[in-house]
Amino acid sequence: MTRILTWSRDGTARLWDITVDEDFPKQHLALLVGVATGTTMDDYRNIAVLSKEKWEACRKAYIDICEKHLKTCKYKNKNLYLNYQKPMWDKQ
Repeated sequence: MTRILTWSRDGTARLWDITVDEDFPKQHLALLVGVATGTTMDDYRNIAVLSKEKWEACRKAYIDICEKHLKTCKYKNKNLYLNYQKPMWDKQ
C-alpha cells in the first residue's frame, strides 16, 4: 500500500502518498496510517475507529517521532510531515 484516502464529515477528502518520505522509520508507518485515517487495526486485521482522546495521543506520538526524524532526514523536500502535515496542523 502506498496511498491512503481519508475523508471527513465536512466533505474534505485527501489522498496521502506514504511513500514520499523515503527515509521515514518504517516501524512507525502504522502510527502514520492511524493518525491519517483515525483508525487502528488489530492483529486479526479488525479495524476500529480511534476515540478522540486516543487519536490525539497517537497524533502527539507521531509528531514527536516526526520532529526527531527531521534532525536526520536526508530528503526534506520529500518529507510528508514537513511539507504537508505540519503546515496544515499549524493553521489550527
